[in-house]
Amino acid sequence: MTKTRAWKYPYKPTARQKQAHKSGADETLFGGAAGGGKSEFLLGSLVTMCLLVPGVQVVAFRRTFPDLKRSLILKLMPRLPKQVARYNSQDHAWNFTNGSRLEMAYLKNENDIYNYQGAEYALIAFDELTQFTEEQYKYLLSRARAGGAVLARMRQLGLTPAVIATADPGGVGHNWVKARFIDPAPPMTLFQLPATPDEPDPLTRRFIPSLMTDNPHLDQDQYRRMLQAMDPVLRQALLEGNWDILDGVRFSQWRAGIHVIKPEELPLNMLGDVRCVGVDYGFSAPFAAVWMAKLADGLIVIYREAYATELTATQQAQLILDSEAPGERDAGHHIPVVMDPAMWRRNDSSAHKTLDKDAPPVGSPAHDYMKVLGQRPVRGMNNRKFGASLFDEKLAVKGDGLPRILVYDTCRDWIRTFPSLPRAKRDPEDVDTHAEDHLYDAGRYGLAHLSGKRGTGDHTDTTPPAAAQTLTGSLSPANY
Repeated sequence: MTKTRAWKYPYKPTARQKQAHKSGADETLFGGAAGGGKSEFLLGSLVTMCLLVPGVQVVAFRRTFPDLKRSLILKLMPRLPKQVARYNSQDHAWNFTNGSRLEMAYLKNENDIYNYQGAEYALIAFDELTQFTEEQYKYLLSRARAGGAVLARMRQLGLTPAVIATADPGGVGHNWVKARFIDPAPPMTLFQLPATPDEPDPLTRRFIPSLMTDNPHLDQDQYRRMLQAMDPVLRQALLEGNWDILDGVRFSQWRAGIHVIKPEELPLNMLGDVRCVGVDYGFSAPFAAVWMAKLADGLIVIYREAYATELTATQQAQLILDSEAPGERDAGHHIPVVMDPAMWRRNDSSAHKTLDKDAPPVGSPAHDYMKVLGQRPVRGMNNRKFGASLFDEKLAVKGDGLPRILVYDTCRDWIRTFPSLPRAKRDPEDVDTHAEDHLYDAGRYGLAHLSGKRGTGDHTDTTPPAAAQTLTGSLSPANY
């Protein structure tokens, strides 16, 4: 039988990874950019600890199990022979023949941290730390400890219980990770913040950056191509490891000189389901409606808007009809109205049972819309980050020098509010929901619909895009 201590884990650390392995800090953050070898550093650290210290307990965390399985478990399975460690699929853990144990865990919900009360790990690893909340991270810091023979062996090797993490800029934890590791000291610096009543004995920390160019094992050309479809600002942050660039507006690629046109520059002449109206409900906050059209080449045109406060759902639906040209909804001119899934909720707390889950229940704003419009509204796809990524894709200037979304200059409130939408503080890939984002939200529902995405309740529908729409007629440009 192969002896655990004699077997070597198949891992050749890069120069940056070697520096991270020798960090010596209580808390080490490694990476900060895409493609820097973060997961390999994490796995190398965990397995090496298990091999060097018999009986040690270590753990790796991801936010969700699918991420955990894809990024860590499936990578490690073919690398650990059964003579060295056996994988328990129920516990998601490797039990080494020398008594060490490597757990794979996830924290989908905030309260999942309490599953680890009383746990003891000599090494705790967080993969993609910016996907976790600060409360989750700080709670599990106290689980980094060891005793007895394990601690004695670690001291012989010059090791102490520690927490290691990897991260890219972005994600729900961007700001707190940046404040904890990036802002206090220059990269590579070992630092310790002054003691406070809440933290009388601060732990030492170190941030060790690693870029794509620091990883010789990566096909860098292919990786760059994968990043090209992303929001340009986020793409630059991931390539350069720049944690500051995500501050500011969400859609920095917007250019009025590129994305805004006069109606006469591109008259619309489409019929059928190639158009839709996206709606975001509000009463004290503004109600917003955005009319959008999709051309045969995938170009989206925002050609009309409605924006008002203190209107009932019935009045909102009537305003939509009044804003349209005569005959715009005649037979053959069907325009889907795509709305926030929350508009299917009733105004009272009584249960509403129906065999048709998409039928608006009586008493809901969606039902009031249906009575006025004479057609059933469409439940919108309400995945915020996916909606933002659709706008990233459409705003980007393509090889022909043109974007794939244009806005008529008559849509003044859209032109006023959209360019200034800030990034969410807790998740820079999203828009700050405290901003004036009502027209944008309406646009998200419409753009997802025209892209073939359909809502199912308050969840994401990942149905593949619908077949390309057919242009079958024309309307007078004057109607727009």
